Amino acid sequence: MLNDQSRQLFQAWYKSELGNSLRDLEHAHIERQIDHAVGYYLVVQSPLKNLSFDQHRLRESILIAPELELGAPKNVVVAKANELPLESDGVDLHVLHHTLDLSLTPHDDLREAARTLLPSGKLIVIGFNPLSFWGLRRWFSKRVKAPWCGRFIGYKRLEDWLKVAGLTLEEKHFIHYEPPIKNAQWRQRCRWFERVLTPFKLPFGGVYILTATKQTRRYIPLKPRWKSARVRVPPFTKPAAKEIKD
Repeated sequence: MLNDQSRQLFQAWYKSELGNSLRDLEHAHIERQIDHAVGYYLVVQSPLKNLSFDQHRLRESILIAPELELGAPKNVVVAKANELPLESDGVDLHVLHHTLDLSLTPHDDLREAARTLLPSGKLIVIGFNPLSFWGLRRWFSKRVKAPWCGRFIGYKRLEDWLKVAGLTLEEKHFIHYEPPIKNAQWRQRCRWFERVLTPFKLPFGGVYILTATKQTRRYIPLKPRWKSARVRVPPFTKPAAKEIKD
């Protein structure tokens, strides 16, 4: 169940051994996606208050948070995800790191993030995949602890939301095919899942990473076709002759 403490629950879970390993894997894949990004502004939304990316060529990085937390970096902007204090068509790259899993209005948050993007700007969405070992584990959970308290939005459903928001899906990756086991020894024994399933790129990884681009309609001006006016003249008719009888 989502509540005001879900963000704190995720922050505590990412400090665990399983959460820390997943964070490192997600961070590496996201930096690989934004490595060639060029522009001015990078906006990041995440339940983590210290998530930062260095492998990019963007000039400024902004971290959106719902509230000001102790130990937050200087580039934090306090705002709601569905009411961002950013101009339309002004952000080059926007990253949603599990924020849709924690949101009560994920569709509105996605649409708001798309609004801020420049034409040809990119949006990267990271979320938990319900069609995975992680989703199966969630079914047997009370959903009061992280990450099982999250939404686990299906990637197919999210693809439809991207289309409605005017975004075109460019890339789709799935990571962490291993079962979400806390014990490090048993997790090491299950590493063969990752080695076997990763080359096939099957949509059963515990986490998906979707990269979409904002598309704008281009209107091509057409030259007017001038036509000479044609005047329609009614045909001449002979006057009716009336016979006059004396």
